[in-house]
Amino acid sequence: MPDDAPSPVPQAERADRASERYVEGDAAAHLEELLAGELAPLVELPADPSAETVDVELVGPHLRLSGTIGLGRFRRLSDFVNHQEGLIALRNATVLRRNGTATMVTAPHIWVSPTEISLIGQPGDLPQLPAPRDFYIPKAVKALIVVTPGHTLTGDIYITMDGEISAFIESTDPPFIPMTDVRTRSLADRRVTARYSFALVNRRHIVATTELQPGMAAGSIL
Repeated sequence: MPDDAPSPVPQAERADRASERYVEGDAAAHLEELLAGELAPLVELPADPSAETVDVELVGPHLRLSGTIGLGRFRRLSDFVNHQEGLIALRNATVLRRNGTATMVTAPHIWVSPTEISLIGQPGDLPQLPAPRDFYIPKAVKALIVVTPGHTLTGDIYITMDGEISAFIESTDPPFIPMTDVRTRSLADRRVTARYSFALVNRRHIVATTELQPGMAAGSIL
């Protein structure tokens, strides 16, 4: 073997390197393994000027995506999601790793089943706009702790002033609960946290929930 030739990597070391890239329960690692070369750069689809779009993250127990959703005839993300039949089209989509970093896997469209998504969140700080007069109903704010198959989270819900929180939680409608100031932590890796100014939490993915009790701090999730 020439002196300047690279030393062969022992088989055990190659296996260790491969295992470092593999993350149990993270679909992103498996999807990246499908890449046989570099994908062409994502050419973002032009937005329809007549329809509003919102930037979102879709988070399930084993899959995390970012992209945009077109609201169509709806004015609010919650109305669109709770009236959606069939798969949701995520435009200009990127597959994210569990910790939220982007992978090389992108697509102009990825269609996602809302029944398999735990949370649809809008990252960053969104301006608190007053509700239109035809939507305004006085409501009380309640802080919840929620456990899903993949995460623990805290956030604020809004119920009518004379409403019972038990009735709200036990209801099946709407399918996705609007929440604000949502903070999440991955059950697979407690170091992985996220915060969303607004999020929709899938009722069908709620394993357990209760009010945030005195002495508990929502910020401790992060």
